[in-house]
Amino acid sequence: MYLCKVTGTIVASRKDETFRGSKLLIVHPVDVLGDLEGEKDMLAIDPGYGAGTGDVVLVAREGAVVRQLMNKDAVPANVIILGVVDDWTYEA
Repeated sequence: MYLCKVTGTIVASRKDETFRGSKLLIVHPVDVLGDLEGEKDMLAIDPGYGAGTGDVVLVAREGAVVRQLMNKDAVPANVIILGVVDDWTYEA
């Protein structure tokens, strides 16, 4: 699992049927202090948690987790939002 920040949204008038009722969001990994980490964004499915731009979210990057949470045998994605993070603490 990873902490990520939602940096954008994807709007698609046509999309795979398995994505109906879900949002597609652009997420970027963050470090324990909340700063963006690395150079790669990811496309993630929000199955109904209501995440939006600027939110910090908990993300899984495994196809098996996506299939299980979406309750489908085949989902053309491997990144899914598990929840919206309200707050966290870090002790060095």
